[in-house]
Amino acid sequence: MAKRARPSNHRSPRTLSETISTLVFVGMSGWLLLEALSLMGQAPSWQVGGLFLSAFLSLLGAFRFMIAQLWRQFRKGRGQ
Repeated sequence: MAKRARPSNHRSPRTLSETISTLVFVGMSGWLLLEALSLMGQAPSWQVGGLFLSAFLSLLGAFRFMIAQLWRQFRKGRGQ
């Protein structure tokens, strides 16, 4: 029996590992943010800034599937 063709925009449901990694990204983002806040005034500003940047990038990692979907919609809207 032949497989049914899926639409190009079809996304299978999230797997357990994707859910776990998303939770890890959120948890690490929160931890890094709290660490940066606790070190303000005690550590060099470049170190605190690096922690804030890491927290932000980790939060973006948690939203990677939504970002990818928005990017696909943006590319589709531009006709490419």
